[in-house]
Amino acid sequence: MRKVIAFFSILFAAFIAHAQKATIIGCNEEYANQTISVYQYSDYFTKNEELIGTFTTDGTGYFSFTFDCTTTREIYMYLGIYKAFLFVSPGSEYELAMPPYQEKTLAEELNPYYEPTDISLGVINSLSERDINILILSFNSVFETFLSEHGQEAFLYRDKNLVEKFESRIDSIFSRYDDDDFFRIYKNYRLYSLRYMVYQRDNMSVTRKHYLNQPFFYYNPSYMNLFKMMWKDYIINNHTRDMGKNLKIDIIYGKSPNMFKKTLGKNIAFRNDTLKELFLLQCLDDCLKDPDVFPPAPVYQTLDSVIIISTIPEHKSIAENIKKKYTALEFHDNAPYFELYNQDSVLYTLDKFKGKYVYLNFCRSENYACIKDYKVLKKMNEKTKRDLSIVTLSYEKTFEDFRSFRKANPQYNWTFLYAGDNPEIGRQYKLRGMPTYMLLDKTGKIEMISAPTPADNFQETFSKMMIKKRKEEAAKKKRQGQGSKGRTW
Repeated sequence: MRKVIAFFSILFAAFIAHAQKATIIGCNEEYANQTISVYQYSDYFTKNEELIGTFTTDGTGYFSFTFDCTTTREIYMYLGIYKAFLFVSPGSEYELAMPPYQEKTLAEELNPYYEPTDISLGVINSLSERDINILILSFNSVFETFLSEHGQEAFLYRDKNLVEKFESRIDSIFSRYDDDDFFRIYKNYRLYSLRYMVYQRDNMSVTRKHYLNQPFFYYNPSYMNLFKMMWKDYIINNHTRDMGKNLKIDIIYGKSPNMFKKTLGKNIAFRNDTLKELFLLQCLDDCLKDPDVFPPAPVYQTLDSVIIISTIPEHKSIAENIKKKYTALEFHDNAPYFELYNQDSVLYTLDKFKGKYVYLNFCRSENYACIKDYKVLKKMNEKTKRDLSIVTLSYEKTFEDFRSFRKANPQYNWTFLYAGDNPEIGRQYKLRGMPTYMLLDKTGKIEMISAPTPADNFQETFSKMMIKKRKEEAAKKKRQGQGSKGRTW
């Protein structure tokens, strides 16, 4: 009997492990030999980009990529000019219809403010009308058509009847799919957003009805979008009156999440600690946009308090991401971590370079200034390699272009890593153009945020810095030696 129980336990464990994964597959010759990264938003407050993983297509453009998936949520990939989205659920496999590959122009590649075109990926093996992507695409098509044809009329005249007729139509088409929790929430909260924009404009009433004492759906975009639509900039617009004035005092002078929650709890709509904390995060996010009115130091202190005392993992993550969004890199900050491949597909991490100073640069071969700097770096590397690692994060169009460039230029004998398929690294390092240079110390902390270029005498600057540090270390050892002579044991 015990053997039978053990056998079924193993089967159940295997099933659970399988159910916590999702797989995407596809084949399109236009994507042959490309390295593609898959991302998700860590939260819908900051839309911080979180890398799920990376795969490389074969010579025919075929790929199969399996990744952890514990709940239905949205993922996306950068495919040429497109930012391609897909909803995935645990235990599912999706055969993707890849869009025709359209490469970004050089101007788009070099523009740090370029925004790709959003598209939804087609799923070839979605034979069931209940597939989450089919459901959401179908619903969005009907919803966007209504907005296009009747939205202006509805908003102008606050036409409740028009919205209710549309909701009845939606109900007749989609109510039979309400057993899918993710889709039901997605559909309902988009409809609540429509009501809110047209005629239900009482924030407190809508919050009390649709958020108070309701489950929280942090990874459902329409649920989070309505909350942000209602409460974004509330404290900015109301910090001199009524509740907004008291909430500002709680953040700026009290620096206390508990004081904030106590003030907010006087409103029936917010008599729920989790909801109060979510609203606090919205207010803190907004405060950091207006440092003239809301001094950043106490706002960050309140944000740190949320990170420390919150018992809700999603709130801790949102608070940390808000902090990252507004915090510029500064001297002695830890350099953002990365894992990247060289031309031989050998994985390098930032930790690999600890023990030496790192002259980190962001470049691409089509940039004339970068090629000019490479020639200087070649000579400099021969003289500084004892104390300094030169690391180039290369932004070639494809990994194959990167590999070809390295093969054609063996004279550039320092470390090159391919970052072209990892745009989040540029965002983490606040990259605004190429070439960009930074100096990291031996522990991976930022020594110089905007280091001189090779042509601007970086070598001389680095040599002077090293001489100064060696003198300081020698003086320190001397002091320590003199101190030990006076000791008695």
